[in-house]
Amino acid sequence: MRSSDAQHGAGYWYPPGIAASTGPSDRAAGPTPGQTVTGVDLLNALRAYRTLENDLRRRLGRQLDVNETDLSALRYLLAAWQREEGASPKELAGALGISSASTTLVIDRLERAGFIRRRRHPVDRRAVIVEPGEKATEEFRATFDIEKRGVLAAAERLTDAEAETVTRFLRSMEQAMADAVEQADRVPES
Repeated sequence: MRSSDAQHGAGYWYPPGIAASTGPSDRAAGPTPGQTVTGVDLLNALRAYRTLENDLRRRLGRQLDVNETDLSALRYLLAAWQREEGASPKELAGALGISSASTTLVIDRLERAGFIRRRRHPVDRRAVIVEPGEKATEEFRATFDIEKRGVLAAAERLTDAEAETVTRFLRSMEQAMADAVEQADRVPES
């Protein structure tokens, strides 16, 4: 990658000739074989992937007739369930970054729709555990198996060295975003 990418960083936000990412047709854009790949090219590829991933999430939300927060709650609960763990409403609230009252509304909506169920904690009978219901596991499995197969296959095509490089890059991006959030939290509101 060229070290001058920082000067051309605006190409990430507004690629030459394109006002903004418009969707699947942007996938064809990018470097041709043998052309030097820049940091901006890499960030544009990442943005195109995230755009498609967000599109898939929106489609799934429409298909299941749930909003983004409810969908995030279902994803969190399914991940906990796959680890053979339960989740308390408090843990769910923390994962979603919403209040207890909002969490109760999410749980109520999802329970009415048959996507989740509440059960008593096996040790502390006063506590409640929230877990995905059969409807959630069936609907998600059907939809995400398609995504998982393709994404996993793409990842498995990488050599060990490529996988290490991509993982290091993504962890670096994760840290950069975490630092940006932390810095923004320190800026006093006016």
